[in-house]
Amino acid sequence: MHEIAIAGGIIDIALDHARKHNARSVKEVWVEVGELTSLNPDQLRFIFNTITRNTVLEGAEYRIDMIKPVIECNQCRYHGAIKFFQALHYVLPVIHCPECDSTDVEILQGRDCTVKDMVFS
Repeated sequence: MHEIAIAGGIIDIALDHARKHNARSVKEVWVEVGELTSLNPDQLRFIFNTITRNTVLEGAEYRIDMIKPVIECNQCRYHGAIKFFQALHYVLPVIHCPECDSTDVEILQGRDCTVKDMVFS
């Protein structure tokens, strides 16, 4: 369960950012999570709410936007979505171009986990 390590990193970033802005409390933390990370948003939210007790982040709305994968094929120049499959969490995925079936693709989005914004009070 890599959610614990990722959630801890997000919390560290948010706490550091709050300290730099002398925040008394945080109203919202907005995170974008790529679907290729296989992170479970419900688990991230639970961990965030548990670990942030007695910090400036306690009670903050934890907004998670899931980002769909987008690729560009180096063979046929296709640019767009991939075919998604349920086994992603258990198997290292091999991403194929939906147009030409090539695996020579660049992943443009969908594999990052980023703190996008925070609202302080």
